[in-house]
Amino acid sequence: MTTHSTALIALISGALLSACGGGGSSSSASTDTPVTPTTPSQPDEQCQQQNTSVQWQALLAGNAEKLSDYQLFQNPCDPTQNPSAGGLIYDLSVPLFTDYASKYRFVFIPEGQKVQYHPTETFEFPVGSVITKTFTMPGNTSERGIENERLLETRLLIKREGGWIARPYVWNAEGTEATWDVTGENLVINDLQHLQNSLSFTYKVPNQNACTTCHQVNPNGDDDAVDGVDPTPARFSPIGPKARYLNSDLDYGQGPENQLQKWLAEGILEGLPAMSEVDSTPAFSDALPLSQITASADLLLDTSKAWLDINCGHCHRKEGQASNTAFRADWNIAWTGNEQYHGACAVAVSGAGESAIVIVPGDADNSLLYQRMHTNEPGDAMPPLGRAIVHEEGNALIKAWINAMNPSLCQP
Repeated sequence: MTTHSTALIALISGALLSACGGGGSSSSASTDTPVTPTTPSQPDEQCQQQNTSVQWQALLAGNAEKLSDYQLFQNPCDPTQNPSAGGLIYDLSVPLFTDYASKYRFVFIPEGQKVQYHPTETFEFPVGSVITKTFTMPGNTSERGIENERLLETRLLIKREGGWIARPYVWNAEGTEATWDVTGENLVINDLQHLQNSLSFTYKVPNQNACTTCHQVNPNGDDDAVDGVDPTPARFSPIGPKARYLNSDLDYGQGPENQLQKWLAEGILEGLPAMSEVDSTPAFSDALPLSQITASADLLLDTSKAWLDINCGHCHRKEGQASNTAFRADWNIAWTGNEQYHGACAVAVSGAGESAIVIVPGDADNSLLYQRMHTNEPGDAMPPLGRAIVHEEGNALIKAWINAMNPSLCQP
């Protein structure tokens, strides 16, 4: 169903859910000693604007010690704007939650190459493509923008001949350089102001090997091996660049433009059908009043679907790491009339919490889905990596959706 346009959970699973990050050839700080990022000083001599060209061969063949060696951005100290030639900013209509961090996303496509459109899955990117996502932490979530934020990490996904690889870079305290990291980092965040709350926690950059937990996709699910060989082996894939999340507007400096149309106009996308045939999700952000979403039953359902899909659906689907659980969150499987498939009345396969039922229609507080979203207790919280604090706005959305469900769904 096409709807309006504009981290969290792999639930009830023994599988480890984490966002991609950490790992590499060297470590910029010990994982045993938390460090507090500071506002970038960006000395003029280190961070001057440069006329740079993306080092495509280095991206394909090597693993640079420093992010700046790839020359992806004109200012080597600012990966949040002004990409080098071949780069284009993009955003998602519904973002994955990561401790209220801001995220700046760019896609880099080699000259003359194109991304192949797909109606439901991640687009097919040509060899040489790079996706960057930079995480920054504001002092106050109501005052975002790099001038008010601290650089934490920049994660690269690079499409090489053998497929996608992840390369994470952690920024130094001065915000002047990001270094390829080995084991992940603990970054202390003190007094993050969010609404009326002051939040202090440890932001964790996971190790590189954890990337496959979220990014690994088995195209044919749990198919049978032939002579001991999986005919459709699992592969590493990006999560966000899907038509439904890019079929939304973004201001590129001349006013809002549809992102898919922009990709097409830039000559980096092919196969885009008529826009009337392209799916989309409602937009969701922490600033969107919940009352505006709950005013419409259809909007509440579709927004909840989209939030669960981007935060959980990469694991909780037939092709994902949590395919054996009683909860699935993939957008493309019908939700209305198919509630049991998505966890309603379902007994959890595994997991911790007060309830053994994944979703109790009409009763979020007694639903294991909501309980595991709403705790930070190790062993109970989902995801076990990827967040250190509760996403209050996302939780409120899913709570409203569960409470609006008809309790009779569980009646024989």
